Parts: sequence; structure tokens; C-alpha cells
Amino acid sequence: MATWLVTGASGFIGRQIHDLLVRERPGDRVLALGRVRPARCHESDFLAADLEDAASLRDALAAAQADYLVHAAGRTPPADADALFRANAWAVNRLLTLLAQTGSRARVVLTGSAAEIGQARPSRIPADETHPCEPWDAYGRSKLIATQLGLSARRPLEVSVARIFNVTGPGAPATQALGRFAACLAAPGAAAALQVGDLAARRDFVDVRDVARAVVAIAERGSPGRLYHVGSGTSRSVGSALERLIELSGRDVQLELHQGLSRNGPADSCADITRIVGETGWKPQIDFDTTLRDLWTGTLDRLAASAGEVIHQGLAA
Repeated sequence: MATWLVTGASGFIGRQIHDLLVRERPGDRVLALGRVRPARCHESDFLAADLEDAASLRDALAAAQADYLVHAAGRTPPADADALFRANAWAVNRLLTLLAQTGSRARVVLTGSAAEIGQARPSRIPADETHPCEPWDAYGRSKLIATQLGLSARRPLEVSVARIFNVTGPGAPATQALGRFAACLAAPGAAAALQVGDLAARRDFVDVRDVARAVVAIAERGSPGRLYHVGSGTSRSVGSALERLIELSGRDVQLELHQGLSRNGPADSCADITRIVGETGWKPQIDFDTTLRDLWTGTLDRLAASAGEVIHQGLAA
């Protein structure tokens, strides 16, 4: 029986990783680590710790004695630069330092981001793991530092990095473009106009459930000190994805260009997934239309659940 430890198990990606392990590794112990216990996680399988507090983190790591550690915790924009570096870079440094001090032999997988690359060179798209990194913003820089820390870790630590491209699917937060589009389209009494950024930009959208499978595959079959790109291997325009969500909503929507939503970013982003497919056997399984359908259905379900909670609270009052 192996012990898995997952940080960020309440987050978009971490939740899927945690639930996949619970569902498909019934003989293993799956622990979640964080400040707040996920509602679906039993108390005996939760370790309370703050990744920014060395003492609580050291105690949790010692208690876990994990064979595999998946680090999916972190911050994303619109968090400010200080928060991004604390959560994404310095927390990884603290985590790896404490693991090394305890002599842990856990296989560690860090979740990186395509934002580390910045503008991919047209002649090198799809981008493989040797592509130079020139991140645009604080988020990309903070994730790149974490990747560099992981890949430079010395044995007995065994650290690999999953550099994840544009993850989406059921549960996508409104801080991501497709998650925001779905939330706006599903909102009761939504406006007839939807503000959008650059719809011509192309992204490698990969389903969050495929990402979870990729991270587990890297933990079990990847090589320590190795970087793996995780994506679908195909880029699509943001506009084509939005058109499909509008079709699913059945709404008549006017699109309005808003410059404030056009954040600096690459014109095209696409992962070369040759390495992860060849070395772990993983490959994406969920087609993009299924991803969009499940994103839309999940958004409606969340809205219904929120409305039900409001009604329940009103009756209780």
C-alpha cells in the first residue's frame, strides 16, 4: 500500500488529482494537506498545515511519510506579485528543503505552467521541453522558479515537473477565460452583451481530468529530474471555444471587445507531448467538445447548488 500526499486538494487541478487517486487507487492511502480540509475528505485523511509556515509543514510531512507527493497548491492571477511568489516559488523551496532535511524518499511531482515559456517561437510550435523560457509576467516567473527548484533537487529527493498548458473543463474557475465565459452565459438575468479579450489567440486547451491522469502517470512512471509538457497537442482559438459555449447556452449574445481583458500573452501556445506519451504511456482521452459540454453542465450545476443553498439559508433564518 502506497501513501499519496496531495497539496491544493481543494483547488481546480488538485481536486481532480485527489479524487482520481481515491477512486482508482482503493488500496492506497490518499492524504490531503492544506489549511482547510476539503469537504469530501475524511478527517483522518487530512493534514492541517500552512505551506508558508515551516513548523506546521514539517510536522505534516513527518506524519504523512508519503511515497508520492503531488504539489498542486499555488496562486494564479489576479493575485499580486508578492502573493504569487510566496505561494508558487518560496513555498516550493520550503517544501523541498523540509523534505530533504527529513531524508524523504517520496517521488514528488510539481505542477508547472505554460506561462513559464512566454511567447513560443513560431518555428518551435508545438513547444517541447527544451524551448527557452521568457515568461511575460509575475505568475510565469514564479512558476518558472518553482520548476527550476524542482529540477535541480538532489537525491534522495526524486522530483519531476508537469508543465501544464491551458487546463479547463468542469469546475474551471472564473479567473480563466472559458470558466468566465461559461459563468457569464449561465448567470440568471445575464446581459445580452459579453465582454471579451483577444479571441484570435490560440491555446492548447486540455481537460482537467486528463491533467490529473497525467500527473499520476508522471509520479508513477516518470523519471526524476525530468520536465514533462502536459497538453492536448493541439491549439484552438479562444473564439472557437466561446462560439461552442454560446451554442450550448442557446443564448443570443453580442460580443464586445474590452481592452482590459486582453492580457499580455502569446499569440499561440501548444504543447509537444511526445516525451510524456513516450515515457509514461499517458495520452489525452477526452475530446474538446466533451470538455466544453461538461464545463457548461458543471457551471449550471454549481449555480443551481448555490441557489439552493441561498434558499436553505433563507428558510433557516
